[in-house]
Amino acid sequence: MSSTVDLSLATQPSDADAVPGLIKDLNALNGNWKEGDEETRYKMIVKARSLLQSLMTPREQTVQHTWADPGLGAALTTGVDVGLWKLMVKNGVDAVHNVEDLAKSLGMDPELLGRLLRHVCAMGHLEEVAQDEYKLTNFTRSLSLDVIGDSYLCLLGGIGRSPIEFYKFLRETNWRNPVDATRTAFHVSYDSKVPNSMAYLGSIGMGPQMNRMMGGYRQGRLPWHHPKIYPVEEELFPGAEPDAPLVVDVAGGLGHDIDEFKRNYPNHPGKLILQDLAPVIEDAKDIDPSIERMPHDFLAEQPIRGARAYFMHSILHDWPDDVCQKILARTAEAMKPGYSKLLIFECVIPRTGAYWESTAGDMLMMTQLSACERTEDQWHKLIEDSGLGLKITKFWSSGLSAVENVIECALA
Repeated sequence: MSSTVDLSLATQPSDADAVPGLIKDLNALNGNWKEGDEETRYKMIVKARSLLQSLMTPREQTVQHTWADPGLGAALTTGVDVGLWKLMVKNGVDAVHNVEDLAKSLGMDPELLGRLLRHVCAMGHLEEVAQDEYKLTNFTRSLSLDVIGDSYLCLLGGIGRSPIEFYKFLRETNWRNPVDATRTAFHVSYDSKVPNSMAYLGSIGMGPQMNRMMGGYRQGRLPWHHPKIYPVEEELFPGAEPDAPLVVDVAGGLGHDIDEFKRNYPNHPGKLILQDLAPVIEDAKDIDPSIERMPHDFLAEQPIRGARAYFMHSILHDWPDDVCQKILARTAEAMKPGYSKLLIFECVIPRTGAYWESTAGDMLMMTQLSACERTEDQWHKLIEDSGLGLKITKFWSSGLSAVENVIECALA
């Protein structure tokens, strides 16, 4: 068998033999798909991506990855920054938009804007009506929303160099898995001394954009307390002491999770407490007044002892294992044996068949923070094999396409 690859391979469809079967599978799935059926939609996305990749040649895929996708990111981010998408929505979500008119309103060179929009259209995100005339798609309409558009400013415009130059960082570390939160690919790419990429975004005035980006990321996802994921009325409320802390939302940011919990379960037993660093707590103003707001650093001693549940949402994936163990140790110290639960709402990557959003999150954590999205085995190792006195009692998931699971833990 030859150990070399003939160049002609790069100009042939990647897997022509798979195309008929994939089309058949897609047709079958489409016949069963109804709006709101997320599991079938997920399967269709996976099949559609496989179909496209089977049809494209390796040369075409290379051009997409190295030319088309970076160019699309440049065009979309520029549009967010200059207010293009908001202007187009303001002028009419179903209107025909002329490049010359848009450029005049934005103070842009019309030739520049025309080139950007032509590529956005060629990539499928605008509808071309005539030369230099376009209509919005649902995607480009959505870019007018800050919770969607700000993702481009933050992750591409703000810290996008880190994944692109990740290989340079790996050269310096002799190709080792990154686990040092104080020396990450971000630090190398931006020659920065700030603690991490999140602090960097704040330092360059993108703190609000980062918060909105995270809000957009969570859109369309079930909250941790939804009955399809974690049935709190069966698992949390029974046995809860009526006047004691029910849920302590550790590092809960502006309180989106705990406030939604309050709205969905207004008659819950016990007290709800939101914790985060003092500057964050000061900004947590739009939550139910019955929720106690408490400044707290998760690396310090947990002041609330014996709560029914300590909740962490997307906290541990920001940190390598050594920092996570310190965070978890502080929580374990405060837990009451046989009563307290630790509820971690995070990605759990399956052993096989990982969902693309989960692996994408892992790449983001690795290239920005030297952290990770963890597999089920890694969660067991982190929580049960670190001498913290904790055990995982159950992984709660809403289904096949669920990125985040509730990892329920108790004292061993």
